[in-house]
Amino acid sequence: MRLWKSWIVTQKDLSTMNKNKYVFYSLIGLPILLGALYPVTFIFALNSQITSLTHAQLLAAANQSVDVASVFLVIIPAFLPSYIASYSFVGEKIEKSLEPLLATPTTDGELLLGKCLAAFLPCMGATYIGAAISASILDTWSYTRIGVFLIPNLYWILTVIIIAPLACVLSVEANVIVSSKVNDIRAAQQLGGLVSLPLIILILVAVSSAQLSLLLAILVSIILAVADVTLFYLSKETFQREEILTKWK
Repeated sequence: MRLWKSWIVTQKDLSTMNKNKYVFYSLIGLPILLGALYPVTFIFALNSQITSLTHAQLLAAANQSVDVASVFLVIIPAFLPSYIASYSFVGEKIEKSLEPLLATPTTDGELLLGKCLAAFLPCMGATYIGAAISASILDTWSYTRIGVFLIPNLYWILTVIIIAPLACVLSVEANVIVSSKVNDIRAAQQLGGLVSLPLIILILVAVSSAQLSLLLAILVSIILAVADVTLFYLSKETFQREEILTKWK
């Protein structure tokens, strides 16, 4: 596989995405909302009872808040691809660039990888914006009130650095497959949202359960990694370039 060919497809999609205000607002709005909403709510609730808690109780509650905040951050990379990746092939039809794209001397794997990267990079960028907002709010409060920085801890690193990207890849691949099978933008977005919803639920349930054990969190990471690789090869097997060219006119 020639990665530079995939990168050309990625660059083209990213330049097109910059012109879409709806996608831009989604990339900015969701991480700000999720990155700030829970930490601010938690701090407000804890400040109201801070005088009745011992230092040890306060530290335990704060550490638990970090774990829950990291779970919230998994929503961003699992949900955002339903807006971006579902547009990947259908958007080419709207831009009237689908036929030249499919006629380029790229393999199916190179084309799909380029499309996936174009959705993965901005989604993970938005995720880390949310993570930075959440961490700065929680660390500022914890250092002021407890005298320690809560983030990063091991669970936060595992969730945000490993599980979140793997969840993003899974959602991106599923939505790219949807985009390659339908020829209407509304249908792509609706189906993409439906595909992402069970993924979000499963990931959140798995990650929430993993708070009980770092070993279980590692197991979740391995399962997601295997699912990512499997879905990519499945997408290559089900991608029909000739069918898209003949039926999407």
